[in-house]
Amino acid sequence: MTIEAPAPPRLSFQLPGRWLTVDPRDEPAATAQVDLAVAELVGVADDAALARRRLRAHLQRAVDAARDAGAHAVFLCLELSPGVATPASLTVHAPSGMRMSPAVGTDADAVLEVLRRSFVELRYPGVETATRLDGPRARMLRLERLYEEEVAEDDRTATATRLEVQYWYAVPGSKQVVLASCASPLGELRHAMTALFDQIALAAAFGPQ
Repeated sequence: MTIEAPAPPRLSFQLPGRWLTVDPRDEPAATAQVDLAVAELVGVADDAALARRRLRAHLQRAVDAARDAGAHAVFLCLELSPGVATPASLTVHAPSGMRMSPAVGTDADAVLEVLRRSFVELRYPGVETATRLDGPRARMLRLERLYEEEVAEDDRTATATRLEVQYWYAVPGSKQVVLASCASPLGELRHAMTALFDQIALAAAFGPQ
């Protein structure tokens, strides 16, 4: 008789507003969904070309990164409330090889502390911002990163600041971690966007697959 190991728990989120779910594994369909979302949020007027380029680059980057990470879904924010367009993305996956050594117990505090130390040793980008967060149903380590990017459209260019906030969750009762990565091209609003992402991350919960 063969007994299969139980499926790992799934990390569920309560996303405010309206979000688009994209399967990054289907590249043509994902690109088409991104184009439709950009047209809906920005419009098709000629004077909005640069805004469309910036938003499309952000959303497409999120989808491409999700595909490279082996994620099965990426969530793209369209509106937080009616008429309030907020470009943001959320990708969730369990990075291969990110399981603590046998010497580490399954206590969430121990797992996340070992993870933090490894990031320090590896000089992982954003480790200087590492902060522990404890939600009612999940514990995590948060890291923040900012990127300066130049976007060109015909003879016009603009410099955008992209924010990425990573939430490394300790899977309950295991040595494993799950990464939820939130990103937005609104890096100039770092504190406001981080506060939004924190609310989403802290409300997350693990459940059956």
